Amino acid sequence: MGKLIEFFIHNKALNYTLLIFLAYLGFNAYVNIPKEMFPNVELEKISVRGAYSGSSATIIDKMAVRDIEDALSNINGIDKAETTIIPGSFIIILTLNEHSNKINVLSKVKDSIVASKQYLPSDMLEPTAKLLDKSKSLIKLSVSSSTLSRGDLTKISQDIRSKIARIKHISDVSIRGDSNEEVSIKINSKAVSAYELKPQSVLEAISNLSYIFPIGDIEQKDNFVFISTVNGKTSTKEWESSILNIEGRYIELGDIAKVQRHYPLTNTISTFNNKETLTLVISKDDTGNSIELSKYIQNYVKKISKNYPGTEFNFYQDSSRPIKDRLNTVISNLMFGLVLVFLSISILINLRLAFIVALGIPFSFIIGLLFIYYMGYSINIVSLLGALIVIGIVVDDAIVVGENIQRHIDEGMDAKEAAITGVKEMMLPVTLATVTTAAAFLPIFLLTGEIALFLVLVPIVVVMILFGSLIESFFFLPLHAEEMLKKSKSFINWEPLQESYNRVLSFHIKYKKTFVVLFLVLIPIFTVFTAKSMKFQFFPNFDGNNLYVSGKLNINTSLEETLKIVKEIEYELMQHSEEFSLKSTSAVSGYRRSLAGETELNDNVFFITMELYDRADTNFINKYLNPILNFSIFTEDVGFNDPEKIRLKQTFELSPRAREIIEKYRAKYNMIELGVMEDKPGLIRSDIQINLSGSNDAQLESSVKKLSLALSKIEGVKNYSDNIRYGKMEYKIKINPYGENLGLSEAAIARILSAYFLEKKQSTTFNNDGVMEIKTEDLYKDDLDTLLNFELTLEDGRFVKLTDIADIVMVRDYEKIDKLNGNIVKTLYANVDKRKITPNEILNQVEPILEDISKQGIDVNLLGEKEKNKNLQEDMKRTVLVAIFLILITLLLIFSKLKYALMVMSVIPLSILGALLGHKLMGMPLTMPSIIGILGLAGVVVNDGIIMLDFLHGTHNSESFFKRAKLRLRPILITSVTTFLGLFTLIFYATGQAVILQPIALSIGFGLLWGTFLNLIYLPTLYAVVNGIKPVKI
Repeated sequence: MGKLIEFFIHNKALNYTLLIFLAYLGFNAYVNIPKEMFPNVELEKISVRGAYSGSSATIIDKMAVRDIEDALSNINGIDKAETTIIPGSFIIILTLNEHSNKINVLSKVKDSIVASKQYLPSDMLEPTAKLLDKSKSLIKLSVSSSTLSRGDLTKISQDIRSKIARIKHISDVSIRGDSNEEVSIKINSKAVSAYELKPQSVLEAISNLSYIFPIGDIEQKDNFVFISTVNGKTSTKEWESSILNIEGRYIELGDIAKVQRHYPLTNTISTFNNKETLTLVISKDDTGNSIELSKYIQNYVKKISKNYPGTEFNFYQDSSRPIKDRLNTVISNLMFGLVLVFLSISILINLRLAFIVALGIPFSFIIGLLFIYYMGYSINIVSLLGALIVIGIVVDDAIVVGENIQRHIDEGMDAKEAAITGVKEMMLPVTLATVTTAAAFLPIFLLTGEIALFLVLVPIVVVMILFGSLIESFFFLPLHAEEMLKKSKSFINWEPLQESYNRVLSFHIKYKKTFVVLFLVLIPIFTVFTAKSMKFQFFPNFDGNNLYVSGKLNINTSLEETLKIVKEIEYELMQHSEEFSLKSTSAVSGYRRSLAGETELNDNVFFITMELYDRADTNFINKYLNPILNFSIFTEDVGFNDPEKIRLKQTFELSPRAREIIEKYRAKYNMIELGVMEDKPGLIRSDIQINLSGSNDAQLESSVKKLSLALSKIEGVKNYSDNIRYGKMEYKIKINPYGENLGLSEAAIARILSAYFLEKKQSTTFNNDGVMEIKTEDLYKDDLDTLLNFELTLEDGRFVKLTDIADIVMVRDYEKIDKLNGNIVKTLYANVDKRKITPNEILNQVEPILEDISKQGIDVNLLGEKEKNKNLQEDMKRTVLVAIFLILITLLLIFSKLKYALMVMSVIPLSILGALLGHKLMGMPLTMPSIIGILGLAGVVVNDGIIMLDFLHGTHNSESFFKRAKLRLRPILITSVTTFLGLFTLIFYATGQAVILQPIALSIGFGLLWGTFLNLIYLPTLYAVVNGIKPVKI
């Protein structure tokens, strides 16, 4: 390695060429690397979907789902199976283990479905299985018009969807509110009865109205001909004029049916700013650059919009906007940290060395960026904050190497010789110090589940940039040092500070045993006391850009009625635009994300998104320095007053007000559920989730009600809901003895009734865009009297009333059935205001109720944040143990005796107090990122411990002990100050989603400050006790 270093110092042209080449590669990587808000935190999942029209949730569970679940339960690689059954359909979401082969598991799932098909109803289509896409919402486009029909808008939307879907990296474009054109034939059952016709005969005649398949061809010489039909009629009038041959009688279709060619209403209807629209939801794949894609799509639509006169296009919920803002914020924080580090080194050492160190930082980051890019990761909040965390640490290598070179130059050595000698001397300790820091972060890879996917970029970024720092410090910095460093004096006179340190250390050595006992007893006591006095929540609270209103009406509410209510609520919210700094509102009727974070499709649900302007900058650094440091002041024509940044309040302050405004609609429309939600990181859908399972439904419902009542009385619970909802009334037809005596059967009656009350596809035809379906249903099917007065035609031509030959049993099934790993669960969800109370505190309050429920034989399973905390505790036990061993092994490479390695490591648990006090000072609770920060703190404080003990190692007399300890004051203070300043902006000026990782900076920054004191005072005192060092008179 030494010869390689000399080679690079002697070959300047090669050295600088490599630097330029690295700069080019780094620029290319930055341009092409995907940029997004958060990394993908979802494990691989497989969906199994099936449908059986007209059946209740319970019937589908019995007839299909249970058999499929049993078949799937034997497949290795599936972590859990979550089933949702609603009338007519079901979906099973299979979450795979982290290391499962998704293709193999999918193949086994499909085989299991095939194997279970023998138990499914014969007329049920085979369920389908597929891997769920990990596409991410990019932007939404509303298409509306005051002059065009819904059909015209649908055609335009479908045309634009087709164009956008062809753009590279666009994974999906779905349309909310669109439908395919169809021919709808509504049969007049009264007219059919008057003509004394059989329903089956009418449907058979209708099915023969169109034939779209080829008839054949004629290959006559010189005249090849294809033969086909005209594929049915074209206009509504032509359809109604069609002559049907029914049971030997010729009847016009218009005499017994009403025909309509139209675009039917779909399951969802979208609005934008209270105006009904069609909405294109555009998603991107994992490798797409959100910022560039969004910009390209907006320009593209603007360009082609002239082809659609009378159509209005509006983009909203553009994910690239907050991504760009957050990236700019973090980049400016990086630059500000770099400036602070440069200034501190200039003051603490000298200007030339500060310039060399500062020059090396970008190249360390470039090397790290190349690794991240070619490993397939993206630039996002987590990866950038990982870079922000390491900026203060990465300069340590350059400072130690550069200072050593400067020392040799000051002693009169030639610059080139000093560069070579200085690097060689520090090669081993710098390498081992870097390995120690990396060893503290590497065990994060041992975390499991979605937490690991969220945080894995932190150790990757830290380790890769530290590796880049080693390369820069060993191969490029020496050349810069040779050309720039000269004999110089430090800006600060260190002698007075060193003498003061000597006196303080001498006092501690005088009472060394007493102080060591105090350190080892009092600090752990204070640490435990401080930790117990703090609250814990999984993630810190942060300010987002959206508020969401999720609502559910009575089960019998139609989609049109839901839309009307949604427009009323949306209009009300728009009246408070200034109060909320409201940018736009968008709503979907027929779809919602529930308060539990689950997707729900039904006519009686809705979801309103309030898109807010960005929060105004509240301090000098964010308002004036950041635009300069991230260069947006030069690249964007907004100056220091961004028109998008006008919001004065955070979302957590606005959500109670939104809840207050809409609350009156709960009683007005007798809503089942209505609540306001804020943005969340994505790992936890609901703060509290309590799953209850057992065989007694009444007992389960009673238990859920008890828990709901308890939650309603706890201050800080923002909203709560459960999955115990009864669906639509179900009329079950039970044939009676009289009906059986007439030769009727349950199947025969069902077939006759389904012809009237079930919309069925009878045939197909063509329109200009492709295949168009022909569907039938009864004109009066939505009138209950039609069923109760229905008359069936017997074989002999007689008519008999349905209620005479069958009993009608009225039952009400559950609206949906939720299952976990094959067991039906009743679930209670709750979200809390964590500024008032934490989920753990709430669960502690309801613990007596949960214990009472368990005694009744009901299985209680706590999910939500509680589950994540439990998983984190289990992971951290393993992670901490691995980190300790890795650090110990590294220390034993430096110190031959175990006692010295353990002395350095003893600083780690004692430094935790600083991290906790830092959280107290900033008024923040302990969080999962705080724990990760404490893990990283271990490697940082050990580095300073190595610097101190490596110099003290081998001293056995007081004079050399104090002399060497005094010489370590400067490098320890310099590395600690630069590390803390590198974290300065993240500690004190974190905004938006950056707040999620602020606790990591708090743990490392304040833990390091306290750790510096321990390494300067406690560690030498402990060494003096072990080696019998006595105090000296000063």
